[in-house]
Amino acid sequence: MASILKKIFNVLNADLTGRSWHKEVVHPYFQSLIYFGHKDPTKCYWEAELTIPGSQDRVGVTMQGTSQGPTAAEEAFCRSVLADLDRLFQICRPAFEPEFSSWTKQPLPSEWRAAFKLDGFSVPSGGEPIEKWEVTYLVESAGHSFTALIESGKAQGVQVDG
Repeated sequence: MASILKKIFNVLNADLTGRSWHKEVVHPYFQSLIYFGHKDPTKCYWEAELTIPGSQDRVGVTMQGTSQGPTAAEEAFCRSVLADLDRLFQICRPAFEPEFSSWTKQPLPSEWRAAFKLDGFSVPSGGEPIEKWEVTYLVESAGHSFTALIESGKAQGVQVDG
């Protein structure tokens, strides 16, 4: 029954113009990967869900890669991000602090995990942290998600959604 529903879903969501497509592959690190292809190569990307080490929680990851899969540098970037979640949040903290206070009317807690839950991130071009990328956290107390816009290794801004 589930496979029938999946087929129906895929037909209803297909791009009938032929400009875009997707394929699923298995990768040694990323496990299940979905490639979203497009006739315009700048619109192609890979999407995966990774398990946070030592947790059951999963986070979404998007990356450019090649049509064959993510690059070794992109994989290394993902590994480094997930290996040090405290460092990741410290990059975002300066941008999040005023927004958190504005939305919750409380100061940002010293232990970030008390208020923020990592939801996903994009991988910068070539896996280079100085390039542009984003990281999103869910903030239940605010009822919103906070996305830090990272460039040159620093949070340059934040978007609040939800």
